[in-house]
This record gives sequence, structure tokens and C-alpha cells, in this order.
Amino acid sequence: MSDSEAILNAIRQRRETRDRIMLQNLLPILDQLRKTVDTWIDGEFADLEEEISHVDDFAPRDTATRRINRFRAEIGQIRNNELPKALRELDELIEYIKQQKYKSAEEATEILEKKIMPILAVIFNLSTARDRLDGMADMISIPPPPPTRRKLHREQ
Repeated sequence: MSDSEAILNAIRQRRETRDRIMLQNLLPILDQLRKTVDTWIDGEFADLEEEISHVDDFAPRDTATRRINRFRAEIGQIRNNELPKALRELDELIEYIKQQKYKSAEEATEILEKKIMPILAVIFNLSTARDRLDGMADMISIPPPPPTRRKLHREQ
């Protein structure tokens, strides 16, 4: 083996060691991401559905209803299709790293990138839906609550 080959081999071995350490250090972060996603996702879906319902109550009935129905369909798509797949990928990633099923850290890093992207996409898609729905809600004039009259009592 030439000096050049030996140097390159040593670099690869150091990278492999660093990457394996990084993967082990990622486990608590990925576990926390899983827990965070569980609580954030539930609350986000509840708020989006409540906002859609509220906006639908005050929206003019023609084009707004079609847009609101698209929001409902988009949220349903995320909840029923994207989220289960993304959670499954995240769970598989966590187990893959915990059980050290990878042959090399390079392989594990590729799997990490592949399996983490779906859950990040769900988070970003929900954030985008929130922004668009908030924008729509801001454009719809919601009537103010009726004025209340105070009864004044005089002591005599």
C-alpha cells in the first residue's frame, strides 16, 4: 500500500469512527423529535381543524367554501397519508440506529437522510398550511360581537 493510499484509508477510518459516534449521539435527539412530533402534531391538527371550521362559518359561500374544502383535503392528506408513513420511517430510523444494523456509518448517514425527510416534510407542510389558512382567515371579515348594554344600578 502506498503512502497516499494509507493516508486516504486512515481518513476514511477516522470518518467512520466520527460518524458512528454521531449516530449514537443522535438517538436521544431522534427520540425527542418523535415525542415532540406526537404532541405538536396533535395540537396542530386540532387547531387547523378548529380554524377551518371557524373560517367556514364566516366565509362568503362561493369561492371561499371551495378554498376551505381544499384546506380540509390537504389536512386530511397530511394526516391520513403523509403522517403515518413519516412516523413509521422515523420509528424505523430510531430502531435502525439503536440496533446498529448498518454496515458502515456512510450507509447509516444515507438512511438517516432518507428516513428523516418525510417527518420534516410533514412539519413544514403543516406550517405552510397554517400560514395559508391564517392568511385566508385574515381576509374574511368576521362580524364583531353584538354590543352589550350595561345596566347601571343606582343606590337610592
